[in-house]
Amino acid sequence: MVWVRVSTDEIDVALDQFSGLVSAGLARVCELIAEVDVRQSWMTDGARSLTDWVSARLGVRHHTARQLVGVARRLLDLPVLTERFEAGELSLDQVDAISRIATPENEVDLIAETAGLSNPTLDRRARRHRGVSPVEEKTVWERRQLMRQWNLDQSELRFRGRLPADEGRIFDETIDSRVNQMSINAETGLFDPLQTRSADALVELAATNGGDNGAPAQLTVFAELEALTTTDQGWAELDNTVLVSNETARRLGCDAIVEWVITRNGLPVGIGRRSRKIPGWLRRLVYHRDGNQCQHPGCNNTRWLQVHHIIPWVDGGPTNLDNLILLCGVHHRWVHQHHWRITGPPQARVFRRPDWTPHPHPRRPLDTRLAQLTSI
Repeated sequence: MVWVRVSTDEIDVALDQFSGLVSAGLARVCELIAEVDVRQSWMTDGARSLTDWVSARLGVRHHTARQLVGVARRLLDLPVLTERFEAGELSLDQVDAISRIATPENEVDLIAETAGLSNPTLDRRARRHRGVSPVEEKTVWERRQLMRQWNLDQSELRFRGRLPADEGRIFDETIDSRVNQMSINAETGLFDPLQTRSADALVELAATNGGDNGAPAQLTVFAELEALTTTDQGWAELDNTVLVSNETARRLGCDAIVEWVITRNGLPVGIGRRSRKIPGWLRRLVYHRDGNQCQHPGCNNTRWLQVHHIIPWVDGGPTNLDNLILLCGVHHRWVHQHHWRITGPPQARVFRRPDWTPHPHPRRPLDTRLAQLTSI
């Protein structure tokens, strides 16, 4: 096929067909992996695990191999999801996320409910469903470290380290607070790079022992009501969508500067005021709901984000949570300049071109001739 000779619409159809064929083929690969798992035949090749065997046998990275093995095992109990995967209607990543939440009893309703959701949204739902245990948190906490190494002539110090989520967020907020207060470099007339200002902020923090120069770090904790009243129900997240255990959420309420946003059935409890200017508390809700990421399909920008009124204020659009969405600067301008529209509920936004067609276009059904290729 000489693609330069075909129309854009034909290329769009071809993308649907071949991506559907890839999904259907991967569904068969998962089916075969599950059979290899049952037979334990991977052991005859000296592999330490099924994941190692799949990585070597298919020539894929361990991350991909782990994903395939996990999906293969979970699909054994999910016939409807398997059927949709084999039909090429869902991608491997979509099946991976849905299979982490689905059960034989709820898979039909769950597939219908998650239709059209973006991969980041699906991943967040799967992550919340799994949760994080105090044991897992303790393991991460025990790995905390700060390593410092001077070069031979003591002219430069290198360091690296890691912190658990709650302590890391406090550190992050404190550095960001000081970075945001820094002015333009007098020599260049420009702001220094972010990494340079972050290094300066760390030195300033150490030199002043914290001091009173910067505002104290504040955490925003989003938590379901159940997470604060039980030990094993509901979820709690820091404002950068990092899950914490229920125990940690309650502890933060005792010894940290915390802004709480408590939800019930996915909706904030006790927040309903409106303002033409987006207040800080509402802006933080938008950031959390949208996962601190631009919501334009396929964009993974997490910096320099802006809050956009879906229905413009001048056209009667309210400044409330459902009418706000997070976009990067590029896509914010794109939506305005090219007259795109955004429709649908917050967790299933649809971006529409000026002619009202959705982007991306829903995947077309797999052609029967291609479907036959995966029915060997």
